[in-house]
Amino acid sequence: MESTIVLRHSLNTAETEQLWQLFQAEWWTKGRTLEDVRTLLSGPSYIFAYFDQNDQLVGFARVLSDGVYKALLFDVICRQDQRGTGLGKRILHDVTHHPAIKKVQHLELYCKDEMLPFYEKFGFSTELGGIQLMRRQAR
Repeated sequence: MESTIVLRHSLNTAETEQLWQLFQAEWWTKGRTLEDVRTLLSGPSYIFAYFDQNDQLVGFARVLSDGVYKALLFDVICRQDQRGTGLGKRILHDVTHHPAIKKVQHLELYCKDEMLPFYEKFGFSTELGGIQLMRRQAR
C-alpha cells in the first residue's frame, strides 16, 4: 500500500458523497441514501476515513462505543482497486490501536463467513460462550 494514504476522522460534504458512492458498490451498503449516510456520520461514532494522494476516499470504517465495555465496528470498506494493498489491515490496525477503542473490553463486529480468517488475524473470534446475535428489523 502506498504511504500516501492519509487517515482523517471526519468527512466534509463532498467526502460524504464519496462515501455514499463507495457504499453503493457493496452488497451490505448498496441502497443507502445520501441522507442516511449523512445521519450516520452525525451520530456518536469514531470515523476512520482513508484518502489517496488525489483526495479520493479509498477506505472507511466507523465504531460505536460506550467507552468502557462495548464497541461495535461497522462498515469496514476498501475501494475495489485498493483491495490486496494492505489498506484493510491498516484500517483494522488503526481501529484496534485507537486510544479510545483499545481500552474497551469487547470490540465486536459481524461479517460474512469468508471474512472470518481476515478478522481472526486481529484477534476476533466466533467463540462467544453461548452468546448469540439477535436482530429486530425496523423497516
